[in-house]
Amino acid sequence: MQCITEQSGCLLRPTCVTIGKFDGFHAGHRKLLSVLLEHKTEEMDSCVVSIRTGFLATGQQIYTEEEQRFLCENMGIDYLAEYDLRNGMRDMEPEQFIADYIIKQLHALVIVIGEDFHFGKGRSGDVALLQRLQEKYHYTTVVVPAVSSGGEKISSTRIRKLLQEGDIETANRLLKRQYMVLGEIVHGKQLGAKLGFPTINVVPPEKKALPAYGVYATKVKVGGFWYYGVSNVGVRPTVESVSAASVETNLIHCNEDLYGKEAQIYFLKFLRPERKFDSLTALKEQIEKDRKMVEELYKTEALY
Repeated sequence: MQCITEQSGCLLRPTCVTIGKFDGFHAGHRKLLSVLLEHKTEEMDSCVVSIRTGFLATGQQIYTEEEQRFLCENMGIDYLAEYDLRNGMRDMEPEQFIADYIIKQLHALVIVIGEDFHFGKGRSGDVALLQRLQEKYHYTTVVVPAVSSGGEKISSTRIRKLLQEGDIETANRLLKRQYMVLGEIVHGKQLGAKLGFPTINVVPPEKKALPAYGVYATKVKVGGFWYYGVSNVGVRPTVESVSAASVETNLIHCNEDLYGKEAQIYFLKFLRPERKFDSLTALKEQIEKDRKMVEELYKTEALY
């Protein structure tokens, strides 16, 4: 997959394009991408246009830009166009955006769009406008209905709320995949190793929307190998007082040195809230209970 920006040159081959924020990469987004890939041919590449607003508050991105690139590439997308509204695009008239970027730069022959998508200055562009411009710019508009669950539209806002509540299983259902944290394994304070439970540590960026602080059953991919583990999301109140949250994972049946490698941590089930223990001994006893619970869940296939 190749990443481009609004400053990149024009693509040489025609494309089928879809446009959105894609910060949630949820079931609705994945439906758009599935339809997009259905229109890909040997002569026409697939292109996702991800709109970057630049104004997301702390903890607002379900998937960061790096994670979006990872997910798009794994779905087989050919191009990811990352357009930043701060570069003057926010005040661009909708037709100019279509003409200058979607047609001129991306050579779009097919535009796959959600039924409620708006774009351009004042969000004045919509499906009706795209359909009116089809003949002028020689493309086809494919409109994809919104995806709902439980009678309610699936949205990034809804999923962020579920994450904040620790309802990881419902969030996973709306994401149509397991919620993931992607990041480099960094050195911690080695306390887990001293307690007999070595851990890997990943520190997500502040803008990443993390699930409620607590302990989760997870599965982890590092260096092409899968492990299952117990992941703590939070600030580790028993051993230190920090403001930046991290994801600390004890990989069961793994004693390898994994520092510097990239980890994909997939969240499967909420086990308990994060809390401060009276002693390291009490913490160690609880970790042992958490590990046994996760091992039992895997044995009974409750996590599959």
